[in-house]
Order: sequence, then C-alpha cells, then structure tokens
Amino acid sequence: MPRNLTLVLLGMLCLCIVLIYHSANRKHAVTSYIRTSPIGKEVICRDVKVSDKPVNDGISTLDDIFISVRTSRKFHEPRVVPIVKTWFNLAKKQTYIFTDGEDDKLNETTGGHVINTHCGPTKSQEHLSCKTGTVFDTYLASGKKWWCRFDDDNYVNPPRLVHLVNGYNWTQNICIGRLSVPYFTAVYHDRSETYQFAHGGAGCCISRPLALKMKPWCGRENLVVTTREAAMAEDCALGFIITNRLKIDLTLTDLLHSSMETLKDLNPDTLYEQVSIGQGPDNTVNLDKAKSGKKFNPNVDPTRFMSLHCFLYSTASICKT
Repeated sequence: MPRNLTLVLLGMLCLCIVLIYHSANRKHAVTSYIRTSPIGKEVICRDVKVSDKPVNDGISTLDDIFISVRTSRKFHEPRVVPIVKTWFNLAKKQTYIFTDGEDDKLNETTGGHVINTHCGPTKSQEHLSCKTGTVFDTYLASGKKWWCRFDDDNYVNPPRLVHLVNGYNWTQNICIGRLSVPYFTAVYHDRSETYQFAHGGAGCCISRPLALKMKPWCGRENLVVTTREAAMAEDCALGFIITNRLKIDLTLTDLLHSSMETLKDLNPDTLYEQVSIGQGPDNTVNLDKAKSGKKFNPNVDPTRFMSLHCFLYSTASICKT
C-alpha cells in the first residue's frame, strides 16, 4: 500500500476515534460551578443537560420524590416536632423542612434537613412567595422526578405517596392535587384571567417537566413578581402558572385532605389509603372508633399525628413508649 494512502487512512481512523470520544463525553457532559445555596453555604453544583423529551424509565421510588414541608420558626415545636416524631421517619432522606429561622436542635434531629430560607417570618405575600420560590429552586437543583409539597399541618403517608405518583407518567406535564373551589379569577397585566389551583393545605405533586416549564414565573425572585402582579397568594400563583399561563389541566385526586374539610368525618377504615391528612384547631382526624393502634391523650398529641401514626404503623418506636 502506498505510504501516502496509509497516512491518510491512519489520519481518518484517528479522526473517527476523536469524534466518537467527544460524542460520548458530550452526551454525559456536566459543568461544575460554585453557587450559594438557600442556607447560605457555598456548594459545588453540576449542570446536567436535561432532555426536552425525558424517557419514562419505569416505576418511581421514594428516592425519586422531593418532599418539602413549609413552615415558620414559631411553628417548629407545635407543628414540625410531631411530624419529625412520626411520618418524617419514613422518608428522612427525601424530606426537607423550609423555614424562616435557625433551629440547631431541629436541624440536628432531622440530619441537616432544615433549610432557613431567610425570607422573613410573616404571612405576607412577599415572604411566603419567597419561601415557596426557594423550595421550587431547591427542588429543581435536586434533579428528582417529582416535587411533592406540603405544609406543616399535614400528615403524609410516604408509601401511599409513592403509590399515588406511580399512577402517572412523570415525563408528562402533571400536577396532582385537590381543588378548594372550582375556579378563581384574577386581574393580570390589566386582563381578567380564570384559573384553578391545587389547594396548598392538602399538598400537591408536580412532575419535573412541568416544573421546568414553570421557571419563567416561578423561583425565589420570579414567584414574588408573579404574586405581586397577579395580586394572589403563592399557592394560587402555582395553579395560575400551570392552568392559565401554561394551559395545563390539574390532575385531581381525593386522597389529599386539608383542614378545610371536616376531618372527623373521615372513615378510620379508609385512613390506610389516604396520602395526606391535615389538622387544625378543633379539626383533627377522629380515631376514637379505631380498633387498633395506641391512642395518645389529646393534651400530649393535639395534632393527633402520633395517634394516627400508631394506627397506621403500630410497630413504630413512638408507639412503644
């Protein structure tokens, strides 16, 4: 074989090897950078290219769900502690508590899963939007398939939560929730708009593709702007973004329960099936007729979360005290 031809063939072979190498690495390429996390610490983050058309890779597990609990410093003892004593133990790695004040004891108890958003402690539109927007940003950074958001007055049954999201394809635009009223109206940019929203007090779950589409209106800064321009609460704004801006229908379920319902009317025999159950003053689940599980004195267990947990999981450590 002529020497020149041999050199050409060797050159082409080298070029092919280089192209194949770069193609393979580009597929999995990540960019590392430093950013400040919501808790004020510098962390190394990695940008992973997310496909516009993610592939459904089968059944979702608990590790595929980012569970957020939104609270305020003043509610750590009366509301968050009962959660940490009960259902949090079934989803320690997946659950994060977003608050507005430091609490070293609670942070240690939860294994570092308390995030101070530094958004402010009031129920003002700006503070709550900042807090929920921070939760949204943290979820996106997690890379998980589902964001399931709850308040500090929700008891959540993690195995049932996994069962719920597995009824849907996470690669689609999905928001699973429960309505409080059929429709709302708002004036947005001088136009009257109609929308629906999944009542935040009952909890809701949002798939990653949908969350990515929400970014122009959501996030720590953007959600504050959206709620101010639309003059609405932040949980309403999430529904407004989804059903009005993105024209995506909610996926409704009756397995999420808030304190807007008369919770004592829930049949104890169906509690095993529920995903979330709220609580409020003089409005808690009634376990008086439950045939099993340890029942705590209401003075010790005002939320009834400990009694409910022992009804559902009688072998839990708290039920043996």
